Amino acid sequence: MDYIDFLLRKKKIEETAGIKVSPEKLNKHSFDWQAEITSWNLRKGRSALFAECGLGKTIMQLDWADNVHRHTNKDVLIVAPLAVSRQTQREGEKFGIETHIARKQKDVKRGINITNYEMLDHFDLDKFVGVVLDESSILKSFMGKTKRMLVQAFEKTPYRLSCTATPAPNDHMEILNQAEFLGIMSSSEALAMWFINDTQNMGTYRLKKHAIKPFWEWVSTWAVSISKPSDIGPYSDEGYILPKLHEHTEIVDISLLDKTLEDGFIREIKTNATAYHKEKRFTAEKRAIRTAEIVAMKPDKQHVVWCDTNYEADLLRKYIPQAIEVRGSDKVEKKEESIMGFIDGDIQILISKPTIFGYGLNLQNCSNTTHCGLSYSYEDYYQALKRFHRFGQKEEVYSNIVIGSTEMNILNVINRKKELHNEMNENMFNSIKEIQGHSIKGTKFQLNLDDINIELPKWAVGE
Repeated sequence: MDYIDFLLRKKKIEETAGIKVSPEKLNKHSFDWQAEITSWNLRKGRSALFAECGLGKTIMQLDWADNVHRHTNKDVLIVAPLAVSRQTQREGEKFGIETHIARKQKDVKRGINITNYEMLDHFDLDKFVGVVLDESSILKSFMGKTKRMLVQAFEKTPYRLSCTATPAPNDHMEILNQAEFLGIMSSSEALAMWFINDTQNMGTYRLKKHAIKPFWEWVSTWAVSISKPSDIGPYSDEGYILPKLHEHTEIVDISLLDKTLEDGFIREIKTNATAYHKEKRFTAEKRAIRTAEIVAMKPDKQHVVWCDTNYEADLLRKYIPQAIEVRGSDKVEKKEESIMGFIDGDIQILISKPTIFGYGLNLQNCSNTTHCGLSYSYEDYYQALKRFHRFGQKEEVYSNIVIGSTEMNILNVINRKKELHNEMNENMFNSIKEIQGHSIKGTKFQLNLDDINIELPKWAVGE
């Protein structure tokens, strides 16, 4: 092995180990660029699809699952967030791909079966030849033990596809979780190769400066990252322009006077976790009242109202009595009936949490949404907004944030994370564009040795 071969091996380019199906033989409802991506994912066998909301992840994952089933004559499992299953099944019917909803092993039928993450304990996962993780970014919301169980449960599954929206480029652990699930590389190995401890943020890692480009090149060998069709080749972006987004922040005046005298006459606003929850409860009613007023401004429009806690939901129901509210303790049947009723237009106003309906669903039937307060999770905010502001949305989108004047620190944190997300997203796509084109087209990526600065240590040259 010569030195160039050694360097190429160090690049950790994932090899092909799947099914060869030419794009023209895939589902007739796919666009050319979608078929090319699906063909690549099939050829890889174990890979990821990071696609911006509205680019058709559903048809691509269904087509992938259908071809794995046809090739192996064995069953495939699609694992989706709660309430997404029914929408995925509907999409399958539209594209001529048969699927079955299953909540336990006895429900499994020949072909493609769809279930929820919460129900995996009820299945014999060794029975499936292929698995699709829909909205796989949910991996990072699981506790370590549950995440490890999920990785181990499918570690022997021959065909694996991990699907989510374009990953947050500053959340490298999300990407490493995907690689570990797919069996590409363990998180610990990847951390040792490309990352160093971030001394400014305890318990976090950041990319080594010289490793930024090689890292994204490696990601491109096992994942497709696409924000528009032209990201993967000479395809037109016509029709893939996001609708105008109107973002409005409503700041509700909150008094600093302390009637309890616990902190003196003036309340001290702190930013620790205890103070955050205390202030959130203190401002909840005023935020709920203002949210109800905003919803009432458009009585003929559908509206989704997001909150983070049950006490906020109780107050919202008090001031918006005509709304349907869904919370975590509700039965699966109610959650599915409520979201499908909203999608079909039978429900006008829906109150829920981003953790319930904020991931994976296509809610482009609605163009009005309000956050009654915020948490510190930018991901929850971003994902909830993307249910509406996505390719395929026909209307301009109106998004409101109602927040107390004493909670501005939360809003400032979310805005900073948003700026960082947009900046790093652009850097990520610039880094991966060249190698991604080579990878999808099946051509060999050429390592540019001019970019490598090799310097022998003094002891090696006898000094």
